[in-house]
Amino acid sequence: MNFFETIFKYIGDTYTDRLSYFPTNIRVSLLIILFCIVAMVELYIYILFKRASKNREEKQIKYWKEHIDNMLANVVIYDESDDTDEIIAHFYPKIKKMPLRNPIVNNILTTEILTYHKNFTGKVPEVLAVLFHKLDLDKKSRKKINNKNWETKIEGIREANEMEITDMAEEIVKYTDDENGLLRMEAQAAYIKLSPSNPFHFLDRAQERILDWHQVVLFEIITKNKKLAIPSFSKWLRSPNDTVVMLCLKLIDHFMQFDAAEEVQRLLKHHNPKIVKKSINIIGKLELEDAEKHMFGVYFDHPDEIKLEILNSIGKISSGNYAEFLSSRIYSADTKIKMEAMYAIKNDPDDGENKLKEIFKQTTAENRTLIKHVLDNRIKP
Repeated sequence: MNFFETIFKYIGDTYTDRLSYFPTNIRVSLLIILFCIVAMVELYIYILFKRASKNREEKQIKYWKEHIDNMLANVVIYDESDDTDEIIAHFYPKIKKMPLRNPIVNNILTTEILTYHKNFTGKVPEVLAVLFHKLDLDKKSRKKINNKNWETKIEGIREANEMEITDMAEEIVKYTDDENGLLRMEAQAAYIKLSPSNPFHFLDRAQERILDWHQVVLFEIITKNKKLAIPSFSKWLRSPNDTVVMLCLKLIDHFMQFDAAEEVQRLLKHHNPKIVKKSINIIGKLELEDAEKHMFGVYFDHPDEIKLEILNSIGKISSGNYAEFLSSRIYSADTKIKMEAMYAIKNDPDDGENKLKEIFKQTTAENRTLIKHVLDNRIKP
């Protein structure tokens, strides 16, 4: 009998024949030791199994990624003069032979098609879009959109957006007002692109806030999409959602929508000071002379920040109708308001600089210093 046989026999005897003769505390300790040994063995077996499984998966990923990349690279270098249907007929059977029911292969193929579609122009995106549909990868995207997990929903929405699957717009619109901010942003951005007939419908139903950084994203998407039919954004200026109003004001400003003048003027009495300030800014940029009287009407109801914006806009309009009002503002206790009023007077096309020079002769020493500063054309306001 060798050493190991002796050891195993001793352990076996300990846990079978002799266990009942030990005191209770010893028996408990021996059972705990046995449990720990069994657990340790199971853990090692599990780790070995996971490592083997991971290595096998990594090999699969490497193999199929190279294979799929080579296939799609051939699509890219295929003769552009060939008919799209011919290119698809050439590659579709080859791709179809892949084990697409294998999740690894399916995920790699989807990811690579999306990447190539995004990074190439010409006939390549068109071919890839058709292949994506023929391989039923769009159905997988639809399932993701309807998944319970919000991260999976976003993944599906991004796929639909990239591949321009327009018939998914109605499924995506329900998420444009979702409580989850990231899901809401992705859905809104995708809906604009995928709903050519009514891309801004999501604004009609928006109750959740459109965050500032999200407004920047939507602004970029809307202003850079040359195919987008731009509506009059004034129709949403009465929205109860202040963030919708703010986004639409930015777009009215960018697209110079003069037809929104009346609705913009109405916002001078809005409860949100940010919206009031932006409305005043637009009135100045569009030089809406008819709105001057409305700005004058609310001037004394607002804090200095908005008063400065009103003076700035009156200066941009430069109608000369409120010259006396501007002259009175140079006696304000606030230096910034004085300066803004002086610049507005200077902008008057009817010899504004001479008006400032006349005021210079009869005003205070402090105002004379400020007027010299304003009249110095080397200094930008």
